[in-house]
Amino acid sequence: MVIDDNLLERLEKLSQLTIAPDKREAAKRSLSEILDFVEKLNELDTSHIDAISALFDARAEFRADEPKEDRAVFDDLIKRAPKADGRSFITPRVVG
Repeated sequence: MVIDDNLLERLEKLSQLTIAPDKREAAKRSLSEILDFVEKLNELDTSHIDAISALFDARAEFRADEPKEDRAVFDDLIKRAPKADGRSFITPRVVG
């Protein structure tokens, strides 16, 4: 599909974007290439693929949600804090 100046102006208006005059030709070429690619995708035969099945093919590995205490990480964070009392971060008061 060829993007002409009229269509580019309509797309600018719809997207509330402004394309610089020196970038217009490159934008038209890029948009045309994108639309050509989408047209090629439309030619693919996907009739044998159930639309929703692709969402469920991947299986997530779940782990037990168990608390772990990693003192080294905690000590490192407290050491790097701008202000801390050894067990908590000290922050400015937010609520009056």
